[in-house]
Amino acid sequence: MTALARIGGPLAVAGYAVTMVLLVAVWDPSAAVPWLSYGEILAGLRDMGIDPVAAFVGVALWGLLGVALSVAVSLLDMRGRVDAAAGAALQLGLVAAGAPAYFAGRFSFGVDIADTFAVGGGDHTPVGGVLYLVSAAALAALVALALLRRRWDDRGSSRVFEREAP
Repeated sequence: MTALARIGGPLAVAGYAVTMVLLVAVWDPSAAVPWLSYGEILAGLRDMGIDPVAAFVGVALWGLLGVALSVAVSLLDMRGRVDAAAGAALQLGLVAAGAPAYFAGRFSFGVDIADTFAVGGGDHTPVGGVLYLVSAAALAALVALALLRRRWDDRGSSRVFEREAP
């Protein structure tokens, strides 16, 4: 991977993770129940016996796991343990894995919001769709990378994927 990819991968994953956590914890509940303040939403959940902090911690842990794995990939690449294509594929895979992490992280909390305030349980902002599109684009890029690598390997020339000289 290039230096830009070594830094860009973790930054992209961190950006996705921060957006995911803010969306689940703040933006979506506020959009679902716009007639209440955020504090009133949290109080309403607590009155129903729901601990919103537990939901936030769960989503934050998913995000932190993704960032930690992305940083680990970059560190392995810097130490020569991963070639350029594998490093890029792993970074793309982590961004693609953000979609199921987002879905899993928001599902139960979305149901809690829906049940507590008698609103729909789906996404209430367009940001969730953007996260899904970003993950889909990363998955498409991952498939393209795999096909390109196979094409180059079939030709017997994979120089484009060889490790850069230090």
